[in-house]
Amino acid sequence: MTLTAGAATALRGAATLKARLRNGYGAAALVLADEHAEDGKESTMIPSLNFVFKRGELLKRTRQGTLHWKQVCFCANSTLQVVVKLKSKHMGGAFTKTKKFIVSGIYYDIQAWPGRETEDYYHQRAYFGIQTADRIIEFECKNKAEKQMWTDGIQHMLNYHIGMP
Repeated sequence: MTLTAGAATALRGAATLKARLRNGYGAAALVLADEHAEDGKESTMIPSLNFVFKRGELLKRTRQGTLHWKQVCFCANSTLQVVVKLKSKHMGGAFTKTKKFIVSGIYYDIQAWPGRETEDYYHQRAYFGIQTADRIIEFECKNKAEKQMWTDGIQHMLNYHIGMP
């Protein structure tokens, strides 16, 4: 039986993922290795981790002040450092561009961006930032509950990385 190049690549990729899960790399290692967490903390920890591992859409403010929608995903690399992947679409989705940054910290107290304030209490947006090697990247969430899920998941990943021997 002969395989096409695409099928052979897919099989190699599947074998690599299986090996990584078996060795304990990535998101599965973070969730499984922290089974000794307290009962109350674990009940909020696992949903928040699942929330940040899935790709979500957040509004990002650039250094120049312009706003761009990004698909954001947090994961752990092979050394269990927290990595953020920012994916953007260009030319109507014909091209995608992905940037990766290692996250070293999180900021909870980002002020509302100029021109984005709302008077409506029920539609208040929430803001947070992540510290990378060269800058702080700021994001806007739809509400405080969504911000809480993002920040809890990222903070747990950072705590797990710091606690590694």
